[in-house]
Amino acid sequence: MIRLPVLALLVALSGGPSDGGPDALTIAPAALPDLRALWSASIAAGVERVACLASTIDHDTLRITRVLALTAGADSTAVSAQGSLETCGPPDWQGTVHTHITRVGGASGYRYFSGADRGIMLMWWQRWKVDGTFCLLYAENEVHCEIDGSRLVILPSGRY
Repeated sequence: MIRLPVLALLVALSGGPSDGGPDALTIAPAALPDLRALWSASIAAGVERVACLASTIDHDTLRITRVLALTAGADSTAVSAQGSLETCGPPDWQGTVHTHITRVGGASGYRYFSGADRGIMLMWWQRWKVDGTFCLLYAENEVHCEIDGSRLVILPSGRY
């Protein structure tokens, strides 16, 4: 039996990382300080944090344009996703960004969405009925983003 990592399976099921969507990620200069502040706050508190995310698609590029940190955390073991589902919707927001911080040792946080994350992404799609942009910060200056909803577009991880 061949075992594929979950990400490889998702890519295979989606038809590829850029099937019907952008294949590059860029972050507007105005959003950079807010992403860095989100990561710093998460590290300082020792818990995951979440923010609303505004984005646009320009030809083959997903552009992150704005970020608004929410006061509640994102830690799936302690905080409900209800706040981000209610606050981070269209037309002002296209999804969310949250942190995956290190729990022990000096390793980076997990760089892909968890099963719980995917459940929240599905709830976002069910509520707003449009594709959402979802990103996670998994290390200082490193980000992974996907478009999820009617399609799955996995973008190459990048730096912020």
